[in-house]
Amino acid sequence: MKLEDPYSYFSQIYSHLMSSVDYKFWADYIKEIHNTLGKKSDIALELAAGNCALASNLDNQFKELFVTDISKQMLKNNVNGKLNKICCDMKMLPFNRKFNFIYSAFDSVNYLNDKTQLNEFFNNIKTNLYDDGLLLFDISLRNNSIKHLKSLNRKGKYKNIKYKQKSTFDEDEQIHYNYVTLKLENGDIINEVHKQKIYDFYSYFDVLENNSFYVLECFDAFTFDDATENSDRVQFIVKRKN
Repeated sequence: MKLEDPYSYFSQIYSHLMSSVDYKFWADYIKEIHNTLGKKSDIALELAAGNCALASNLDNQFKELFVTDISKQMLKNNVNGKLNKICCDMKMLPFNRKFNFIYSAFDSVNYLNDKTQLNEFFNNIKTNLYDDGLLLFDISLRNNSIKHLKSLNRKGKYKNIKYKQKSTFDEDEQIHYNYVTLKLENGDIINEVHKQKIYDFYSYFDVLENNSFYVLECFDAFTFDDATENSDRVQFIVKRKN
């Protein structure tokens, strides 16, 4: 690997840090939603798929599954030959086709740091979703940031790469920051900053309305209980207004 491509190092560390995630549990939740509201013949699209570990647990759920991520290195980390992988920005999807079922997991929507980006995202999705299609996305709220601050301050070593993560939550900006520092075997140090905007719960309803979507269901994530502003993580299920 060349230092000129730092994402090759970060992709390894992020996949390592995410190894504790129960992807099968998460996939089973999405499957239950799709079994209830979707069809086996659906063509599906995953946004911000990362290392495609979630998609690998869902590839038999749909007639066909496409996965996207902005990082080519993250997509390369998964060797599942069944997946159709496309490197792209989820705000600017390159498809000239529509999908029946589009989903995004791991609070990826929180990485859209202002209302302009949120509007771009939903407006773009609208052009790629069938009139009767479903869009699923989960978001993190303030309680989730506060709850996990301590556990996200961590350090370790993986494949001769030392890593350190510092996590902070700015109450004024309502932004969750994750600062990641890598020290390579040769002593080189590279840094990356992740910013997640923690929007007010009700603001999502306004943005969806403005982009001609309506909320079919809004659950406390991984349950089928109604979400509230006091939830940690929220699962949205939305449809286009016809």
